[in-house]
Amino acid sequence: MENNAWKASQICGSEVFDTEGNLIGVLSDILPSGSNDIWVVKTVKVSSGEILVPALKGVVKSVDTGARRIVVDLPPGLKDIYDERKDKAHDED
Repeated sequence: MENNAWKASQICGSEVFDTEGNLIGVLSDILPSGSNDIWVVKTVKVSSGEILVPALKGVVKSVDTGARRIVVDLPPGLKDIYDERKDKAHDED
């Protein structure tokens, strides 16, 4: 996937789903980095409130700008990192 394949205005606000159709959250920001952009997804289930998703061809499976829908295949362990943070936050309460 090319960097900047879509304009931020075309995809920010889109709902982000995993490949099984589960809603992860809403794309709220795009952070440029050296080799690829990082998408900030405001989550619906993770207590940290966001997941950083690398905008790579192997991760981003589809982008439908008309429907404002993005499908991603998160790298193994990525969601677990955020789930662990959620568990630690609950332990501290």
